[in-house]
Amino acid sequence: MSFFCLFTYLLSCICCLQLSDSDYSDDSSDDSDDSSDESKHFWNLVVAGVQIVQNYSDLYLCKNPPRTSNLSGMGWLQETLRTPGECHSQLRMSTEMFIDFHDLLVARYGLQPSMHMCTYEMLAIFLYICGGCESNRRGQNRFKHSGETISRKFDEVLDCLVAMAQHYLRPKNPNFPTVHKRIRDDRRAYPHFKDCIGALDGTHIRVSLSPEEQVRYIGKTGIATQNVLAVCDFDMRFTYVSTGQPGAMHDTSVLYHAIRVDKEFFPHPPQGDNFLTCTNISLLMSMLQKYIFI
Repeated sequence: MSFFCLFTYLLSCICCLQLSDSDYSDDSSDDSDDSSDESKHFWNLVVAGVQIVQNYSDLYLCKNPPRTSNLSGMGWLQETLRTPGECHSQLRMSTEMFIDFHDLLVARYGLQPSMHMCTYEMLAIFLYICGGCESNRRGQNRFKHSGETISRKFDEVLDCLVAMAQHYLRPKNPNFPTVHKRIRDDRRAYPHFKDCIGALDGTHIRVSLSPEEQVRYIGKTGIATQNVLAVCDFDMRFTYVSTGQPGAMHDTSVLYHAIRVDKEFFPHPPQGDNFLTCTNISLLMSMLQKYIFI
């Protein structure tokens, strides 16, 4: 225990003893009662101040021993970028793409360095964890930083990517004035699907939650998942993604929630046309069954 922690500990003990003595004192006059109340109030403030100082010391001063390694996180990244093919193996993109991606996040989406970490290493931490589905502990071992630092830098890069998604996860033209060539040139699809703007589907992605939060995320898969809705066009480009919905939530509810909440971003068909929703599909199948049996 450092001298600062020992000092705050002793001061808190003195304050507690002072409060216990004042509780057992029996004053006979009104003046002595007033002074006793003032003394209690004063020592209560002292104890509260000591607790604040102790919490600050535990959080910012009494840290774990530093990670002393010959190869730091930035050193590992530089070696990875210099080795042919290693960047794609570890970070799931080439060296040139990594540098261009980094420059884009810094120039347009506010990725900022800190005193002890540059933006290259921050982006590498994010890509390393996402690309290899790595845990926070593995990130600590690879980049030689604390778990709190790994988590904080991951969130900072994620915030930049969320801001970036608004400019990339969207249709080329939200009005869809023309028919896509894959529909126009296919006699089986045209003109029946001339107003179709893409395809949407949902998938369940596993999540790690505390036991008290897992109940509403457990659906048909039997494990905790989130129901993710994605929309893509006929060029295989994602135009919309909705995440964070519980796994127990039905696909139709996820779709209606996306249309209602993200009304400005959700890709809509041209005016005058309708969605082919799950309800429409069920009605269509029932009509086909009646027609077939007749």
